[in-house]
Amino acid sequence: MTPSTDPRDLRSGARDTGQQEGASGEPPPRQRLRAAWESPRGVRARTWGHRLLWVGLLAVVVWRYLPDYRLPDLGPAPPLAGTAISGEAVDLGAYVGQVVVLNVWATWCPPCVVETPGFVDLANSFEGDVQFVGLAAEDDEDAVRRFGARYEVPYPLVMVGALDGPAPEGRVLPTTYVIDRAGRVRMRHEGLLLEPALRPVLKRLARE
Repeated sequence: MTPSTDPRDLRSGARDTGQQEGASGEPPPRQRLRAAWESPRGVRARTWGHRLLWVGLLAVVVWRYLPDYRLPDLGPAPPLAGTAISGEAVDLGAYVGQVVVLNVWATWCPPCVVETPGFVDLANSFEGDVQFVGLAAEDDEDAVRRFGARYEVPYPLVMVGALDGPAPEGRVLPTTYVIDRAGRVRMRHEGLLLEPALRPVLKRLARE
Protein backbone atom coordinates (compact mmCIF):
# COMPACT_ATOMS: atom_id res chain seq x y z
CA MET A 1 0.00 0.00 0.00
CA THR A 2 1.31 3.39 -0.97
CA PRO A 3 1.52 5.85 1.95
CA SER A 4 -0.86 8.75 1.67
CA THR A 5 0.53 12.25 1.24
CA ASP A 6 -0.87 15.18 3.13
CA PRO A 7 -1.80 18.00 0.71
CA ARG A 8 -0.45 20.51 3.25
CA ASP A 9 3.06 19.03 2.86
CA LEU A 10 2.85 19.53 -0.89
CA ARG A 11 1.84 23.17 -0.49
CA SER A 12 4.65 23.77 2.04
CA GLY A 13 7.25 22.28 -0.31
CA ALA A 14 6.02 24.43 -3.16
CA ARG A 15 6.35 27.56 -1.01
CA ASP A 16 9.92 26.63 0.02
CA THR A 17 10.94 26.10 -3.59
CA GLY A 18 9.42 29.37 -4.61
CA GLN A 19 11.19 31.26 -1.83
CA GLN A 20 14.57 29.82 -2.84
CA GLU A 21 14.28 30.42 -6.54
CA GLY A 22 12.08 33.52 -6.50
CA ALA A 23 9.11 34.20 -8.67
CA SER A 24 11.27 34.74 -11.73
CA GLY A 25 13.74 31.94 -11.05
CA GLU A 26 16.50 34.32 -9.78
CA PRO A 27 19.18 32.97 -7.36
CA PRO A 28 19.02 33.86 -3.65
CA PRO A 29 20.35 37.31 -2.56
CA ARG A 30 23.54 35.83 -1.09
CA GLN A 31 24.48 34.26 -4.39
CA ARG A 32 23.74 37.50 -6.25
CA LEU A 33 25.98 39.44 -3.87
CA ARG A 34 28.78 36.92 -4.28
CA ALA A 35 28.50 37.06 -8.04
CA ALA A 36 28.62 40.87 -7.97
CA TRP A 37 31.67 40.77 -5.64
CA GLU A 38 33.56 38.44 -7.98
CA SER A 39 32.54 40.22 -11.17
CA PRO A 40 35.01 42.48 -13.05
CA ARG A 41 33.10 45.51 -11.81
CA GLY A 42 33.40 44.29 -8.23
CA VAL A 43 37.13 43.67 -8.64
CA ARG A 44 37.61 47.22 -9.95
CA ALA A 45 35.65 48.64 -7.03
CA ARG A 46 37.79 46.72 -4.53
CA THR A 47 40.98 47.83 -6.25
CA TRP A 48 40.01 51.51 -6.08
CA GLY A 49 38.91 51.08 -2.48
CA HIS A 50 42.31 49.68 -1.54
CA ARG A 51 44.06 52.52 -3.38
CA LEU A 52 42.00 55.16 -1.58
CA LEU A 53 42.80 53.50 1.75
CA TRP A 54 46.54 53.59 1.05
CA VAL A 55 46.34 57.22 -0.05
CA GLY A 56 44.57 58.07 3.21
CA LEU A 57 47.18 56.25 5.28
CA LEU A 58 49.99 57.97 3.39
CA ALA A 59 48.39 61.36 4.02
CA VAL A 60 48.27 60.62 7.75
CA VAL A 61 51.94 59.59 7.77
CA VAL A 62 52.99 62.71 5.84
CA TRP A 63 50.96 64.98 8.13
CA ARG A 64 52.29 63.32 11.27
CA TYR A 65 55.97 62.80 10.52
CA LEU A 66 57.09 65.42 7.99
CA PRO A 67 58.20 68.76 9.42
CA ASP A 68 56.68 72.09 8.50
CA TYR A 69 58.96 73.16 5.66
CA ARG A 70 57.56 76.70 5.72
CA LEU A 71 59.81 77.31 8.77
CA PRO A 72 57.76 80.16 10.26
CA ASP A 73 59.09 82.31 13.11
CA LEU A 74 57.69 80.66 16.27
CA GLY A 75 59.29 83.06 18.70
CA PRO A 76 62.48 83.12 20.75
CA ALA A 77 64.23 79.91 21.72
CA PRO A 78 63.32 78.59 25.16
CA PRO A 79 65.83 79.58 27.84
CA LEU A 80 67.83 76.48 28.58
CA ALA A 81 71.03 76.16 30.57
CA GLY A 82 72.49 73.32 32.57
CA THR A 83 75.28 70.80 32.80
CA ALA A 84 75.72 67.92 30.36
CA ILE A 85 76.55 64.42 31.59
CA SER A 86 80.07 65.04 30.27
CA GLY A 87 80.45 67.91 32.74
CA GLU A 88 80.42 70.71 30.17
CA ALA A 89 78.15 73.72 30.63
CA VAL A 90 75.34 74.02 28.09
CA ASP A 91 73.53 77.28 27.39
CA LEU A 92 71.40 77.79 24.28
CA GLY A 93 72.16 81.50 24.47
CA ALA A 94 75.82 80.74 23.80
CA TYR A 95 74.97 79.13 20.48
CA VAL A 96 73.66 82.31 18.83
CA GLY A 97 75.22 82.43 15.37
CA GLN A 98 74.71 78.68 14.90
CA VAL A 99 71.66 76.66 13.99
CA VAL A 100 70.59 74.62 17.01
CA VAL A 101 68.63 71.36 17.15
CA LEU A 102 67.23 70.74 20.63
CA ASN A 103 65.89 67.21 20.92
CA VAL A 104 63.80 66.25 23.98
CA TRP A 105 64.00 62.47 24.24
CA ALA A 106 64.39 59.42 26.51
CA THR A 107 66.20 56.10 26.31
CA TRP A 108 62.94 54.16 26.82
CA CYS A 109 61.17 55.97 23.94
CA PRO A 110 61.20 53.80 20.74
CA PRO A 111 60.90 56.70 18.25
CA CYS A 112 63.73 58.48 20.06
CA VAL A 113 65.95 55.43 19.57
CA VAL A 114 65.00 55.19 15.89
CA GLU A 115 65.84 58.80 15.07
CA THR A 116 69.13 58.99 17.02
CA PRO A 117 71.47 57.48 14.36
CA GLY A 118 70.20 60.04 11.86
CA PHE A 119 70.80 62.87 14.32
CA VAL A 120 74.33 61.61 14.89
CA ASP A 121 74.97 61.62 11.13
CA LEU A 122 73.57 65.15 10.79
CA ALA A 123 75.56 66.45 13.74
CA ASN A 124 78.74 65.19 12.10
CA SER A 125 77.78 66.42 8.63
CA PHE A 126 76.91 69.96 9.78
CA GLU A 127 79.65 70.31 12.38
CA GLY A 128 80.45 74.01 12.86
CA ASP A 129 77.13 75.18 11.41
CA VAL A 130 74.59 73.18 13.45
CA GLN A 131 74.77 72.39 17.15
CA PHE A 132 72.70 69.49 18.46
CA VAL A 133 71.68 69.26 22.12
CA GLY A 134 69.90 66.24 23.60
CA LEU A 135 67.67 66.83 26.63
CA ALA A 136 66.97 63.51 28.36
CA ALA A 137 63.54 63.50 29.98
CA GLU A 138 64.35 60.82 32.56
CA ASP A 139 66.24 60.26 35.81
CA ASP A 140 68.52 57.35 34.91
CA GLU A 141 71.82 59.05 34.07
CA ASP A 142 73.63 55.72 33.71
CA ALA A 143 71.16 54.65 31.02
CA VAL A 144 71.75 57.94 29.19
CA ARG A 145 75.53 57.45 29.39
CA ARG A 146 75.26 53.93 27.99
CA PHE A 147 72.96 55.14 25.22
CA GLY A 148 75.33 57.95 24.26
CA ALA A 149 78.29 55.57 24.15
CA ARG A 150 76.42 52.94 22.16
CA TYR A 151 75.37 55.38 19.42
CA GLU A 152 78.55 57.50 19.63
CA VAL A 153 76.53 60.66 20.18
CA PRO A 154 78.89 63.61 19.50
CA TYR A 155 76.70 66.34 21.02
CA PRO A 156 76.00 67.20 24.67
CA LEU A 157 73.34 65.20 26.51
CA VAL A 158 71.69 67.01 29.39
CA MET A 159 69.46 65.48 32.05
CA VAL A 160 66.24 67.37 32.76
CA GLY A 161 67.20 67.33 36.43
CA ALA A 162 70.49 69.10 35.64
CA LEU A 163 68.83 72.19 34.15
CA ASP A 164 69.13 75.53 35.91
CA GLY A 165 65.50 76.30 35.13
CA PRO A 166 62.32 74.66 33.83
CA ALA A 167 62.45 72.30 30.87
CA PRO A 168 60.92 73.34 27.54
CA GLU A 169 57.32 72.36 27.00
CA GLY A 170 56.88 68.94 25.49
CA ARG A 171 53.72 66.84 25.53
CA VAL A 172 55.19 64.17 23.27
CA LEU A 173 58.50 62.32 23.16
CA PRO A 174 60.43 62.99 21.10
CA THR A 175 59.95 66.71 20.55
CA THR A 176 62.50 68.56 18.41
CA TYR A 177 63.12 72.30 18.23
CA VAL A 178 65.10 73.79 15.37
CA ILE A 179 66.47 77.25 16.17
CA ASP A 180 68.01 79.60 13.60
CA ARG A 181 71.21 81.61 13.89
CA ALA A 182 69.32 84.54 15.41
CA GLY A 183 67.98 82.42 18.25
CA ARG A 184 64.44 82.10 16.87
CA VAL A 185 62.50 78.84 16.85
CA ARG A 186 61.73 77.94 13.23
CA MET A 187 60.38 74.45 13.74
CA ARG A 188 58.82 72.53 16.61
CA HIS A 189 58.15 68.92 15.68
CA GLU A 190 56.42 66.36 17.88
CA GLY A 191 57.10 62.70 17.17
CA LEU A 192 59.57 60.79 15.05
CA LEU A 193 61.82 62.97 12.89
CA LEU A 194 64.04 61.08 10.47
CA GLU A 195 67.29 62.27 8.95
CA PRO A 196 66.01 62.67 5.34
CA ALA A 197 63.22 64.95 6.57
CA LEU A 198 65.45 67.11 8.79
CA ARG A 199 68.45 67.48 6.46
CA PRO A 200 66.83 69.98 4.01
CA VAL A 201 65.67 72.10 6.96
CA LEU A 202 69.21 72.35 8.28
CA LYS A 203 70.62 73.08 4.83
CA ARG A 204 68.21 75.97 4.37
CA LEU A 205 68.78 77.48 7.82
CA ALA A 206 72.55 77.05 7.56
CA ARG A 207 72.51 79.20 4.40
CA GLU A 208 70.52 82.01 6.02
